[in-house]
This record gives sequence, structure tokens and C-alpha cells, in this order.
Amino acid sequence: MDSQFAPEEDFNNTVDSYSVTLNGFIFCTRHGLEVCTKCPTDNRPTNNLVVEDMLHEKLTEEEMTNKWKGDEREPFTVAHKWTRVSKGKPGCMAHKTVGCEECFNWGEQIYRSIHGGRKPRVSRLQRKSKDHTAEDRLT
Repeated sequence: MDSQFAPEEDFNNTVDSYSVTLNGFIFCTRHGLEVCTKCPTDNRPTNNLVVEDMLHEKLTEEEMTNKWKGDEREPFTVAHKWTRVSKGKPGCMAHKTVGCEECFNWGEQIYRSIHGGRKPRVSRLQRKSKDHTAEDRLT
């Protein structure tokens, strides 16, 4: 049955003549750069807002203060990594998928850059609670 309401627009994955948005991060369309001197644009402040809540959850206060560079972090590039896929939406070249979490997972990429390439960690408390419940089942 058709709805009386228009389908919800996906603003996290859009493209126009000036910018391409991939999973909420904005880049210049022409060069695929987050910071582009030719266009000229610096999208890091806007893009950082997308991942700040996630970073506050995963990083300690010390890591946020000492390791998170914020607007001074190394910019991302999506040059030659995206193309228009279904209905003109931008997607990754590798999987031809709109909003591809494997290629455009910005939060994880920032987390890995802060932690020297490591995957997000599982806290010791979470591991202890899992181990503790396993011991309880054995006794």
C-alpha cells in the first residue's frame, strides 16, 4: 500500500555539483577531498560533528585531550573511491553500495588513526562480565 507521505530522503549520502556526502562526511565533488585548496573548502569541522559522540563513548578523557586532533587531524580523501550508483546516489567503487560501512566507516577510521591502526577495543569490564557468567554456568 502506498503511503501518503513521501519516502524519507537519505541526506547522509548525496551528491551535487559542489559536494559529495558519504555516510555523513562531506568532500568536494570535483577532487574528492575533505580539505581542498582548489575549491576552496575545509569540511573537517562539520565532519567531526558526525563522529564526536561516538569518540566520546569509545575514548578516555585523556585520549580525547591528548590524541584527538579535532579540526587539525589529517584529512580524508575519497578521490577515485566513489561513483554514482542506484538512483544517482554516491556509493563505493569497490562494492557499488550506497553508504558502504566497509569503505566509508569514518568513525572507525578516526579511532584507528588515534590508536595506531588498532580496531576498537572491548573494555575489560565487558570481558569480565562475559567471563564471570561463563564461570557461573560451570558451577
